[in-house]
Amino acid sequence: PCTKDLITITDKDFKTVSAVSIVAIFFIIFFVLKSISLPVILVAAIEFAIFVNMGIPYYTGTTIPFISSVVIGTIQLAILMTTRYKRERAAGNSKKEAISIALGTSIPSIIVSALGFFAATFGVGMIASVDMIASLCTLMARGAIISMFVVIFVLPSLFVLLDKVIIHTSLGFKPKKNSQN
Repeated sequence: PCTKDLITITDKDFKTVSAVSIVAIFFIIFFVLKSISLPVILVAAIEFAIFVNMGIPYYTGTTIPFISSVVIGTIQLAILMTTRYKRERAAGNSKKEAISIALGTSIPSIIVSALGFFAATFGVGMIASVDMIASLCTLMARGAIISMFVVIFVLPSLFVLLDKVIIHTSLGFKPKKNSQN
């Protein structure tokens, strides 16, 4: 009964913490990038990566600790590419050119960050004798790789697809008059 109560109470707390975190991230991105649409797009991409990461244990039949969903929400690589995309659009590049340049310049940093975090957490996950620590580290390691793929493949697709919305709801994204959209 004590464990059941702990899970019930913490489940409510984790949902509240998750909602507050999403709102906080939304406002940070809103104020930093001066955009209404980008916080929604970036939070959606991050939540998609978390959703995929949390879904894998279900399909592999792996049991995970009930506190796992809070820990894996800490990986965010999307801002790096978004700021470069913004800079390239403001410089007058078309959306496809801006994405190409943003990817070309951001991918090395994204890969190094993701693989560094993966290596640090995967090693601990493999050798930890405490099941909860091993499980959390494995989730974080997998989350780093999933986030890397989402930022490299999904996020640029969202930028291309939603470019007009981004430009009209963000400051500093409007390309110069003589550029292509």
